[in-house]
Amino acid sequence: MEQETKALKLSAWMALFMAALGIVFGILTQSDAIMLDGFFSLVGFAMALVTIRVSRLVQQPPDEHFHFGYAQFEPFLNTVKGLLMLGVSGFAIAAAVNALLHGGRDLNAGLAVVYAVIALAGCLAVGGIQRRAARRTGSPLVEVDAKNWLVDGVLSGVVAAVFVAALLLERSAYAHWVPYIDPVLVIVVILAIVAVPLRIVRDGLREILGFAPAPDVQAEVRGRMEAAIEGVPVESLHVNMMKIGRFFYVLNQVVVSPEFRPGRVAELDEVRARIATAMDGFEPTPIVDTVFTEDEKWTE
Repeated sequence: MEQETKALKLSAWMALFMAALGIVFGILTQSDAIMLDGFFSLVGFAMALVTIRVSRLVQQPPDEHFHFGYAQFEPFLNTVKGLLMLGVSGFAIAAAVNALLHGGRDLNAGLAVVYAVIALAGCLAVGGIQRRAARRTGSPLVEVDAKNWLVDGVLSGVVAAVFVAALLLERSAYAHWVPYIDPVLVIVVILAIVAVPLRIVRDGLREILGFAPAPDVQAEVRGRMEAAIEGVPVESLHVNMMKIGRFFYVLNQVVVSPEFRPGRVAELDEVRARIATAMDGFEPTPIVDTVFTEDEKWTE
């Protein structure tokens, strides 16, 4: 948890730095593309502060308000983050279209290149650090954060290349196209990244709504369960599962045959222990509940 908190704090302060850098350079260069980048970073800073709180919250045990813990706060936060990114993108693309219809915008391409190079280096550096942190901690929050930084870095590289092209155009017979570069760039950037927040929102909603995991994951979990109860007189096995944030829940409903007559509860616990052992090495580490019945109706 300490490593996760450190990674999220680093992201928060870097987001604040990039937001200030983007807004200042956006004003100096008269570039909405740079201003958009600054506002994205500002949203990132605000969300990072909330993320730190949520990362601590999901580690807390269940209480009288949340009997199953706080796991759902993680996908909820990621969904909100994706929706905010989509909202900022919507306003920016509307402003870009309006600029195109009114002759474009003047642009200080030299300063814009300076900003893009600084942003490129900063975003890729933080993205690399966050990716390594996500692998160490297994945190979905840090994983989403790493993706955001790396996407920002790639976009900063594209922005740098476009602004270099604008510098070259200013000294050519095509200088009259330069005012259109910034609004076109805003539109292209948004179209390039829109899949990322859409995917974040989709995945977050799937977890909040309790969707089952991918078919291959379901098949692997069921295969482990069936191997674990081999030798136990069983009529049928019902395996239900869902992933919420960093937690993976598995409910096994075992319909035993009439000849299965355990003499004590400890014998049932032995079967449960075999099932838990069968999930060793599975990521994320699952929370497994196993119930036994002789009547199929209790599984409906």
